[in-house]
Amino acid sequence: MLKYILLGFLNYQPMTGYDLKRSIDNSTGHFWHAYHSQIYTTLRKMEQDGLVTSVIDDNDEKLERRIYEITEQGQSELKQWLGKSLTQLPPSKDSLLVRLFFSGLRSPQEVLNELKFQRQLHQQQLETYQQIEPEADPQSELEGSSIDFDREAKFWRMTLEFGLAYEKMYLNWLDETIARIESL
Repeated sequence: MLKYILLGFLNYQPMTGYDLKRSIDNSTGHFWHAYHSQIYTTLRKMEQDGLVTSVIDDNDEKLERRIYEITEQGQSELKQWLGKSLTQLPPSKDSLLVRLFFSGLRSPQEVLNELKFQRQLHQQQLETYQQIEPEADPQSELEGSSIDFDREAKFWRMTLEFGLAYEKMYLNWLDETIARIESL
């Protein structure tokens, strides 16, 4: 999946690994996290596979930066991947649900403490999402670019709306679960 995230961002414009990490952290990282090491390993493999090219930019005397650019083959692979619909539900993992599943072994107060802390974390995440405005960055619009960033921003908003709805649902579930445990 990371390969396609990287191809998607590089389809917007050439970027360094650092730029890609920052872009991921501020957008897709809310639903698909990646570490620096994963990004650089994936970029090297993508370059070997002909999906991206890179050049060294040594204009900054202090820092040597490698700038990655998507190739036609990379664009083709991205479009091909986007053209294939998902035909199954993606697997999900939730550590809190695993812990709750086995919490018959724990005291109700221990479980309540954990759930209330998780509630605070989900409330903070909801507030973070409420501060995000997924609008096209005018600086991202490169001269001669075929990317319609206003259209892209509409799709970015849809993923944000999912995040907002998810956090609200999770908070409701936590409130109901906390109430049920308090009544045990």
